[in-house]
Amino acid sequence: MNSYEVIFILDPAITEDGVEAAIGAVREIVAKKGGEVAEVQKWGKKRLAYEIKKWKDGQYVLVKVGGPAGVVADLERHFRITETVLKGVVFRAEGPRKTRFKTKAHRSREGVASVVQEVGDG
Repeated sequence: MNSYEVIFILDPAITEDGVEAAIGAVREIVAKKGGEVAEVQKWGKKRLAYEIKKWKDGQYVLVKVGGPAGVVADLERHFRITETVLKGVVFRAEGPRKTRFKTKAHRSREGVASVVQEVGDG
């Protein structure tokens, strides 16, 4: 099962009940595909970086989801056809990556400096 972070921006004019209905629709889509919603964060009304559908503000919601890959296509389709959703994006959540480089302290006359060495990963 893959982990995803879903961020969507809703019409700023909708009420709190409208926000809950939008979150419920996302929960329903995820449940139909056999996934689960791990966390929901309502970030509230914020200023957009640029106008979307002639709106300057939007209500942001973050939903952390676990499920099969098919859930992404269904969520993106839902965001395109729902009028109250201004924008929606699904990201695959990844754990911390193993780095190829490690930092090692090196002493010199001027003091302590950092040296980066490549760790043998190919």
